[in-house]
Amino acid sequence: MGSSTSSPFTATITGLTENTTYYCKAYVGEWNENTNKYEYRYGPVKSFTTLSTSTGNNLGYLANYEVPDVSSLLNGQRTSGTYSPKEDKWYRYYTTNSSRQIAMHTYNQTRTYVVLYDETKYAPLWSAHAMNDGMWPNNSVGRNQSWCDDPAISLTQQSGLDNANSVGYSRGHFVASSDRQTHLYQNKQTFYYSNQAPQWQNGFNGNIWSKLEDQIQDLVPAAGSRDTLYVVTGVLYENNKTLPSGSLDVPIPSHFYKCLMLCSFNASGTMTGAQGCAYIFTNEYHTENSYDKLKNFAAKIDDIETLAGFDFFPRVPANLQTTAENSKAELW
Repeated sequence: MGSSTSSPFTATITGLTENTTYYCKAYVGEWNENTNKYEYRYGPVKSFTTLSTSTGNNLGYLANYEVPDVSSLLNGQRTSGTYSPKEDKWYRYYTTNSSRQIAMHTYNQTRTYVVLYDETKYAPLWSAHAMNDGMWPNNSVGRNQSWCDDPAISLTQQSGLDNANSVGYSRGHFVASSDRQTHLYQNKQTFYYSNQAPQWQNGFNGNIWSKLEDQIQDLVPAAGSRDTLYVVTGVLYENNKTLPSGSLDVPIPSHFYKCLMLCSFNASGTMTGAQGCAYIFTNEYHTENSYDKLKNFAAKIDDIETLAGFDFFPRVPANLQTTAENSKAELW
C-alpha cells in the first residue's frame, strides 16, 4: 500500500429530479500487490436535496440579492434545460403575464444573469447580475459574438436587430460582454437576444455608456473580499419609436438605466452594509463623453423604481436598503 493524501474534489451529476433527497458517498480503490486484490476505503454517507419548483413564496434561485421583486410575476411554474453551444444550464420561470418570462442562465453552477423578457418589446425589461471575485475575475476571454435566440425563452418572438446598424443603433448589452470575462461560455451567454435592445451607438453605447460599464468593473471588490456588487440594468419606453427588423417593428427604448448596490458581509454571511446609486440616460447621442461627466446622469434607485414600476434589491435588509436606495452619491 502506498502513502495517502486527501484533497477535495467535485463531480457533476445530471438528470436529477426536483425536490428530491439523494444520498451519496465517495470511495477510493487501490491495488494491493500482496493480496492481488483492490482494497476500498469509503467516506461517510452524505445527502443533498434538489431545489423545488419556484413559486411566489419559494423563489429558489430568484431569491438572490440582485434579482428585483418577482413574486407578483410568478405563477409557480418552472422548467430547465441545457444549451450545449454555450455550456448553459438555463431555467425558465413562467409569469402571470403571458407576454413575459423570466430566464436565468448559468455556467458551471454559477449564474450568469437573470432577465425579465417582454415579448411585446422583443427585449428585456431588466437584467440582473452579480459582480465579485467569484463571478468576475477578468481572464480576458474576449468578445465571443455568437448572437442567437435565448433557449430559455419559449415565447414566439425574439429579434436579432439584424439591420439596427444601418439606422444608427446597435445591440445594446444589458449585461456587458466585458462583465463576463471569467470563462468563454460565460461570455457567450451575454450574446442571447434576451440581453439586448436597440441602443443608439454613436455618443452613447460606444461612449458614455461604455465608460459607465468600465467604472462598474473598477468597482468590483478585490479578491478575498466578502463584498459583492449587484447590478440591475433596464429600459424605459416613453415614446412610440420603432425599429424595423425583418417583419417586426421593434420598440426603441427611450431610456437605459443601471442601478448598483454594493453590499458587505461578515464571516457568517450576514449583510452588514449597503451602498446604492443609479444612472439613467436618454437613448440618443450625448455630448458628455468623459468619466467625470457620469455624475450628470446620476439618480436615486428609488426614482428609477418609480419610473420603471419595479422594486429593486428587495432582499437587502430594510434598514440598509432604505438609505442605499435614497442615495445619489457615486460609489467610486
